[in-house]
Amino acid sequence: MQTVAAQWTYHDLETLLSEEEWQAADLITFKLMVAATDRGRAGWLDADAIAQFPCAVLHEIDQRWTHYSNGHFGFSVQHDLYVHQAKRNAFALSRTVEWTAVKTRPFGFFKFYDFLEFSLDAPRGQFPALWFWRLPWHRSLLMGGFGTGRGGGFGDAALLDAMMLRLERCQFL
Repeated sequence: MQTVAAQWTYHDLETLLSEEEWQAADLITFKLMVAATDRGRAGWLDADAIAQFPCAVLHEIDQRWTHYSNGHFGFSVQHDLYVHQAKRNAFALSRTVEWTAVKTRPFGFFKFYDFLEFSLDAPRGQFPALWFWRLPWHRSLLMGGFGTGRGGGFGDAALLDAMMLRLERCQFL
């Protein structure tokens, strides 16, 4: 018997966001992003996928996150922090939204995803985040992590820079 993969929708995302189920909404956001870039088989987003990401999808996702969090979360919030507070520095942004645990210069070790604060008490701009955390185990190991995504790893903020550039090109000003 063949199983059919669930197709997630913006309505699913909206429902979770309206219920303040931030972690579940982040997972659905990630699944929508992977589907929009045809990266389902890979299971993670690379810089090339981000560079080609459909602007309409980014805007649809962002609109929901910013609305249901009253401007606390969303891609536009992350981009605003990146431009104005982090001075266009991906590592500074990761510290601002508290994605890093150890704040050494010029970088820090990224927190494990499950250690993020899944509430409105989280730092402004902390979500969506799973798109950044998901990595194949071997890339995680190469970054000093434990094969479980970015958690415990350091360095590579290229994906974050790629997303901020994509947001600019998609007119998140």
